[in-house]
This record gives sequence, C-alpha cells and structure tokens, in this order.
Amino acid sequence: MIKRVAMIIGSSGLVGSCLLDELIKRQDIAEIRLLVRKPISQLPRKVHQFVTDFTALDVASDFFKVDVLYCCLGTTRKKTPNLQAYKAIDFGITMDVARRTKINGCNEVHLVSSVGANATSSNFYLRIKGETEEGLISLGFERCCIYRPSMLLGKRHESRPLERVAQRLMPIFDLLTLGGKYHSIEASSVARTMSQPVKVAGVVILEYQELRG
Repeated sequence: MIKRVAMIIGSSGLVGSCLLDELIKRQDIAEIRLLVRKPISQLPRKVHQFVTDFTALDVASDFFKVDVLYCCLGTTRKKTPNLQAYKAIDFGITMDVARRTKINGCNEVHLVSSVGANATSSNFYLRIKGETEEGLISLGFERCCIYRPSMLLGKRHESRPLERVAQRLMPIFDLLTLGGKYHSIEASSVARTMSQPVKVAGVVILEYQELRG
C-alpha cells in the first residue's frame, strides 16, 4: 500500500472537521498536515499542524510537500463584511496554498465549493466560489475534485443563528427539490465522499446525488 501525505485547510469548519476524522481512519494516509489559525488539541500522532495567519507561509515551505490537498475554507459575510477581505480568504488563501503544494509536487486537489458556483454570477458569494473553481482548474492538477453541496447540515463549533433557522426549515424545502442539487446534505456525507481515493484523472464536479452516499 502506497502511503500518502494529505493537507487540509479549513479543518476547523463543518466539512473540514468531518473530513479530518475520515482521513485519520484511512490506512493509506500516513500523515495529515493542517494549516490552522488556532491550534487544535488532542490530535493523533499522524496529524501535524502549523499555526499561521496565512500571511507568512514562506517559513513553512517544506510543509507544502504533500500528495493531496483538501480545501475546505469558508467564511461568512457576518464574520467578514468587507468584500475584498472575504475574497482574500475564500479565493486568495485557497489559491496561495494550492500553488505552493503544486510547486512542491502535489497532483491532487479537492475543493468544497457551492451549488450554483459561477465565475460570472451576479451573486458575490457564488461568483467567488466560481472563480476559485476556475483558479484551481487552471493550475493543472492531475486530479481536481470539486464538491458543490447546497445547505450543509451538522453542528458547528461557532454560532450561526440564521443558519440554524434555515436548517430547521430545510426539510420543507427538501420536499420540493425531490432530491435535486439544491437538497440539503449532512456535512459528514460530503466529507465521506471527499475522503475516498480518486481513481480517475481530470476535473470531476460532484453535486447532491453524488455526495449523499
């Protein structure tokens, strides 16, 4: 069995934390590297973290020598009301880390995006998601997997009151979508799909039907 090194950015988020749990269980993942703003406690030996504000990543150049990169970053307009600061996180940090791993030989990248992502969208959130998708594709990874969930279900570490209200209303909305791409989905389901070994090369985009397994 070939042992691989994986990196996660956004490991404290809803999907990222579930993904970390999944990768810890995988026997073919020898090491998991995390880029975090705040240290995570009680991690197993195979997980190593580098605490950073993402402005001085040059000091950790060797940390980017990985086989696969998982991008689970995301913020909210409430936390980051400035649009340029918002883009600097969702697009800027993701692209910076992806370039660094690609230069160091990484050939596989995974991105948590959003249903409706489109680089030409009039919606700022969906436009940034679309630009990030196109940016990662342009880097030329051998395998690029993009995940487009709708409303994510699960318990977050941070408080998002409006999201909790939306989650309670989603069962009604889900009845109308009839399993379509706008159907809500558990973050753990997305993470399980992401954690599976990729067998095909090229760009793969997965939405609700492919993510629910």
